[in-house]
Amino acid sequence: MESAEGIGPEVSKKGIVASANSSAPDNLGEPAFDEARSDSGSQSTGVTKGSVMMKSQMEESRTDEGNEEVRRAWPPKKEELEQLYLTQRLSAMKISRLYGLKYPNPKSGETMVLWYLKKYGIKRRDRAEHIRKVTEEMVDEWVKRYEQGESLKQIAGALVDPVTVFTHLKKRGAQLRDRVEAQIKAVTKYQRKPFRSNPYERAYLLGFAFGDLHVSAHGRAVRVKTATTHPAMITLFSSLFRNYGHILLSPRRSRLVDFEWSLQVDLDSSFGFLSHKSLGITMDIQNKPNLFRSYLAGLFDAEGSITLKDYYYPRISLTNTNFQVLRVVESELLALGYPAQIRSQGISKLGAAGQEIWVLEGWGRESVRRFVQWIPIKHPEKVSKAQIVRRVCEAVTRDQLSAAADAWEFLNQRIKEERRRLSDAARIALQNSEELRAQ
Repeated sequence: MESAEGIGPEVSKKGIVASANSSAPDNLGEPAFDEARSDSGSQSTGVTKGSVMMKSQMEESRTDEGNEEVRRAWPPKKEELEQLYLTQRLSAMKISRLYGLKYPNPKSGETMVLWYLKKYGIKRRDRAEHIRKVTEEMVDEWVKRYEQGESLKQIAGALVDPVTVFTHLKKRGAQLRDRVEAQIKAVTKYQRKPFRSNPYERAYLLGFAFGDLHVSAHGRAVRVKTATTHPAMITLFSSLFRNYGHILLSPRRSRLVDFEWSLQVDLDSSFGFLSHKSLGITMDIQNKPNLFRSYLAGLFDAEGSITLKDYYYPRISLTNTNFQVLRVVESELLALGYPAQIRSQGISKLGAAGQEIWVLEGWGRESVRRFVQWIPIKHPEKVSKAQIVRRVCEAVTRDQLSAAADAWEFLNQRIKEERRRLSDAARIALQNSEELRAQ
């Protein structure tokens, strides 16, 4: 039977099988066959071949120019068979291939090896031995590795047969991949891990994707892309997706800042929910305060900003072309006691050209302080700004306020310098790449 991953038992139960004929003379060096038994242990139909014919076929197979190079000299020595059969635990069929034994019937090579095993007194292995040695801890590890995308052959290694792994996975009720899916997994250069199904992480990623990600189907993968000149955004993108797929970073030209970095990752199909980001804030998120808070954190990390006017008056803002989503956010913030209002910022000339840009703003020292303390943002730059804003709002002396203002100024200068250096790095990398292609 062929398994769900296209891997059947290593040795068929049909064909020629062997044990030496008790009447075979030792001085011939090769067996005459009556009836035998293979590694599978099943009885087969007897096949008789003269030793001269068997020798002739063997010599032809080993001298045929079209055959593979013979890696070992035949006949085998006892020590060699012990090493291959007992230590390396190779099957008789595999050993016959190592010696380059080829016949019209492939089982004949296996039969020759089995005859020499008996001749040298090498005891046959117990077929069920490796099955009895499988422990629950081993199966636990197999299930974990299989769910992470490894094939049955990779899991089995040299310890057991892939069929043994398949049997135990099936007993455990593991969701087995079909053959096509298994082949795709095997040729995928970078393995993709499924989403962990954390509802708060899902809500955050939906908000982040709505604000700043391009999501598309790429074969069976979900491709996620964005571009930036902020090192902090690269750090954030990496922290969100590096445990799920391989992140590609490449330089490109930009209409806004001349040069920037493109970020891309191919994710498992379980991230298909990101394709529905255009739906905005769904009712299941809107009706659960903690899920809404996570969604808003993702949206704010993508499109939000924190400013400090005159080093004293903090303000938050959220910019997007989707008025309806901002209206929902405004309504929820007002219900939570945060003053907020939407205003138009004019028509976009870049990006979503021709669309009206809307800005949701929140103000008030105490309200902003509460907001930045309440929302679980992850963007490193915005986290730093939120911390300084809290210092400004909680300052009780002029020295404390002055120190917070200095920290704010230093942070903005550092962000500006880091963006400049990152843009320069993209320009240099792109130029080097174009020069290499031109050569």
